[in-house]
Amino acid sequence: MMNQTTEFKSGYVAILGKPNAGKSTLLNALLGEKLAIVSEKPQTTRDRVAGILTTDHYQIVFLDTPGVIVPKDRFNEVLVWRAAEALEDADIIYYLVDATDDEPPNERLAEILANRGPAKLFIVVNKTDLLPPERANEVPPPAREIVADRVFFISALQKQGLDRLLAETVEQLNPGPMFFDPEQLTDRDERFFAAEAVREKIFLYTGEEVPYSIHTEVETFEERPDKDFIRVVIYVERDSQKPIIIGAKGQNLKRIGMEARRDIEALTGRPAYLELWVKVRKNWRKNDFDLRNFGYKVKPRKQK
Repeated sequence: MMNQTTEFKSGYVAILGKPNAGKSTLLNALLGEKLAIVSEKPQTTRDRVAGILTTDHYQIVFLDTPGVIVPKDRFNEVLVWRAAEALEDADIIYYLVDATDDEPPNERLAEILANRGPAKLFIVVNKTDLLPPERANEVPPPAREIVADRVFFISALQKQGLDRLLAETVEQLNPGPMFFDPEQLTDRDERFFAAEAVREKIFLYTGEEVPYSIHTEVETFEERPDKDFIRVVIYVERDSQKPIIIGAKGQNLKRIGMEARRDIEALTGRPAYLELWVKVRKNWRKNDFDLRNFGYKVKPRKQK
């Protein structure tokens, strides 16, 4: 049983930044587990994912968020709103910045940071391993005009600088109770991560446009004595995208399913049978009804 004292600390840390800054990679590195899906394509993360780090002395709930852009369609409005919403729960915000990024924060990201409330702000400069040593501690343009409580230089991929970041995070937290069971790693269930595992492989094995047009949803998840039975539906927006997902003689879909199944089994610790179906739901990213049905929290449209 955990020895909990009056000085036990707890709090929420929101990880915010542009697409491809490395937010999910940082979350996974801090937890020591692959929780959030990652890819080289921007905006892989679509919803807030909580990763829970618990020791005898503290519990930190890290909130991974979608990359913040200036939204030009309804779907991206939903993602940006979801990222901003995570800050409402945060005691500390990690503003994650790509060390190689030469562009200032976009107007939506700047607005969110300016209206962040009382949360402490840590600028976390990531991917410093990609810079020459003489530039490894430079604050890049996206963060130069931002007033922050602390600045850190890390490489999430190489796990460099994380000890100092974590130690200072704990130092800044207030005494408080555990929010989750000490054995719990996330607030999401196995169904969520099964769908995410499939979506990650689609990002890996399809072209630039297709991954952003798909939604993966677990239709069936049955724990059985020999192996779990899981059926995941892959929704695409157009008929022409369906054969891209399936591939010649079904080979691409087979590869997606095989690799996703391995990830699911690694997560659950149980063997699984994974069945994939591809269906068309035309223009689902533009339709509030479909977005809600797919589990996205849709902010009401502004009244004109």
